Amino acid sequence: MTFSSFLINLYSHVPRLNFKFHWTKDIFNFDWSSEYFQALALVACLGAAVSLLLLVTIIIVWICQACRKNETTGKTRRRVRRLSTVLFIISVLCFFMLGICLFANEHVNRGMSISINSVINSKKSYQISIAQISQFQEAALNTTVDLKNLEDIVHQESKKTKNATIVQQIDQILTNITDEIDIIAKNGKLFQAKHDDDIGTLENIRKFLSMYESERWAFLVILLSITMCVLFTGVVAFCKQSKKGAVVFSAIGFFIFVVVWLLISVSLPVTIALADFCRDGDQVTRKNLGNLYETVQFYNTCVPVTTHDNLPRPIASHVALLNNIPASKSQLDRLMEVAFNSSAAITNSSSAVGEDITKLLKLAGAVSSSSSCYVFHDDVANFYYGTCNQSVAGMSIYMMSILLLGLLLFVLLIVVSKTWNLFSRLPEEYIEVDDDDPFFPRGVNDSTIPVDIYGTHVYNPRTRDRTEPSTNTTSGTADESNAPLWSQNVSTPLVSNSMTRQPFMSDHPYTTYEDRYN
Repeated sequence: MTFSSFLINLYSHVPRLNFKFHWTKDIFNFDWSSEYFQALALVACLGAAVSLLLLVTIIIVWICQACRKNETTGKTRRRVRRLSTVLFIISVLCFFMLGICLFANEHVNRGMSISINSVINSKKSYQISIAQISQFQEAALNTTVDLKNLEDIVHQESKKTKNATIVQQIDQILTNITDEIDIIAKNGKLFQAKHDDDIGTLENIRKFLSMYESERWAFLVILLSITMCVLFTGVVAFCKQSKKGAVVFSAIGFFIFVVVWLLISVSLPVTIALADFCRDGDQVTRKNLGNLYETVQFYNTCVPVTTHDNLPRPIASHVALLNNIPASKSQLDRLMEVAFNSSAAITNSSSAVGEDITKLLKLAGAVSSSSSCYVFHDDVANFYYGTCNQSVAGMSIYMMSILLLGLLLFVLLIVVSKTWNLFSRLPEEYIEVDDDDPFFPRGVNDSTIPVDIYGTHVYNPRTRDRTEPSTNTTSGTADESNAPLWSQNVSTPLVSNSMTRQPFMSDHPYTTYEDRYN
């Protein structure tokens, strides 16, 4: 048992329930009002119900997360890094599932391409076979005309001979040959009328498969590519720990999640329908192929050999009528030579009939060669191989991978909501501030914070023109005068254990002040 056969049998255990939730015995068909389509619709509704449940869960979690109080004390570097790592891992798994989906899509496309090419090759071979049969039928019609002329000449010449027994044998053989050739001509005409639409049927199948496969492949590639781009932007936002990027990804990812689950809801019944077609599709195939169905079944089950006798029943019976004609023609020539002493009229007419029969034999060989099993078997078998082997396996892999992708997107959207309050717009990394921070102590009155804890504002040239009055809110500016800084004599050091500062530009140039201060 192959992998595809196992999958086909596995899908056969999926319940087929109609709208009344009763088990339906209806097999695969294209009737939209059938119970089979009702069963597929319920399978699609099941996928839609699961996706709706997950959507409601996401919305509830997002509402709770949005209403949650934003506590900055919990924004530790370790917690943010851990959350970013989790989101990155989930995104990588989503990328992996997307890659499998693209692989499965190409696998299905390859299988359908094999089937389409087999239909094209079968159509070309069938056209050649029909053309050979048409020429064979026309040659049979021409032979019947020459046989009628020969019969008329024999009847005229038989009046001149006295050997009635031989004339009677000649007439019997001519009648047998004429009847067989006439049957060949009539059967060929009936065969052409019966299979006149076969070429059109094969062309319609090719057009349908080509259109369906091209649209399906392009649609999935575009959607999966868009999903991949959205995930890539999310990964960038997670790595940068950007709150804005996480919020934007949440909004776009919500719609991507909806699209993915819609694909799941549609892909599951399509996969089941494809498996049912490969298992129970004979009724639909017979209905759509018409008279071509028996021919297709023959070429699918026949064993190809190098001989030309392995033909479908209508063509085999058509050609088999010529098996006894050469021997009958030889016997007819001997009898006519004895009875009519090599009459010129009979000899010329018999030669024309002989040439027609020779042409019929050649055309019979051409029909046998163009309609033999080995001509069509590989193409018909490749159609079933591409559709029921490669495509079923590809659709199954695609179905499992996109289902896992949908579940991973659900987890990703749940986890990413935690970044709304944890990620920040700060350009730097997160730093935990405690009560012992000398630069920003907590709970300390503003009046006790000096203007400049380093004292560098004293000789800072940017403060030379600052003459605004002090607000008396800090200890560093409480009793200072409004005189310019360079006119004040600093007699006491502002910082203990520091060197004495001289008035501005008194002894040393300004350019060496930093070295003296250090």
